[in-house]
Amino acid sequence: MIHVIRDSGPLQLEEDSKIEKDLAIKHFEIEKSNLSFRLFNVYRKAYVREALRDLFKKKCAYCESFLTHIEHAHIEHWRPKGKVTEEKEHKGYYWLAADWDNLFYTCGVCNSSFKGNKFPIDSNSCYAMNSKDDYLTLERPLLINPCIDNPELYFNFTDEGTIHSNSLKGIKSIEVYGLNREDLNLRRKVYARHTIINRLDDIIQDILDFKDNPDILFKRTKRNIKDLKCYINEEAEYIALTKSIIKQYRRKHKENYFFLEVTKSLIGKPRTVEKI
Repeated sequence: MIHVIRDSGPLQLEEDSKIEKDLAIKHFEIEKSNLSFRLFNVYRKAYVREALRDLFKKKCAYCESFLTHIEHAHIEHWRPKGKVTEEKEHKGYYWLAADWDNLFYTCGVCNSSFKGNKFPIDSNSCYAMNSKDDYLTLERPLLINPCIDNPELYFNFTDEGTIHSNSLKGIKSIEVYGLNREDLNLRRKVYARHTIINRLDDIIQDILDFKDNPDILFKRTKRNIKDLKCYINEEAEYIALTKSIIKQYRRKHKENYFFLEVTKSLIGKPRTVEKI
């Protein structure tokens, strides 16, 4: 999972979502209906799907796997539209069913097999139950939102492809999104070892082999750095994994000044993580 800066969304969505939102509020809050609302259609529209696909670069917002060549992406509601697993009396965030900020482009496994209608919040906060409640003030979600939080601050990866966190929010997100599932870990393991680690090892070995021949060293290093930059490009798969492995190598080889210098451009500025 990586941080994605969300744009303002399709202009058409503003009008379409308002109509649907008004109907949903009328159904639940004015008519006090106990029946499910069956008119959630706006988020399914082709222009919404296309905008989300472009925003998330054809990757799952949660696991970073490419989607379009293997399956139809799911349009996921971060705050569930129909019900909330952790709060049985909750009718869902029906007023956010077509809200641009609540929609994500995800794979079927992260969405249907794992997250579903789950939306855990901190025990010291409470759920917004209707459109009049200020959910941004009342709730303190225990899930990382890749368009609000910076996932890089919460997660670390191993060369086995597994993902770990030291914060409650990170641990809960791994569980709810299914980010440590076996098949995903295997895919990340192969990617890490054959794509990222091989190039980092090549740089380390080249420093040893060509320390007395700087022209060859710089030429070979430049090629490997160029490849690694492709793997942290916003359109690449598993960017979070790649950055995590690079940072681990930099810590491991902290006495190798040349290695630290040539890989410096591959990492961002260090930041601190919110401990919850």
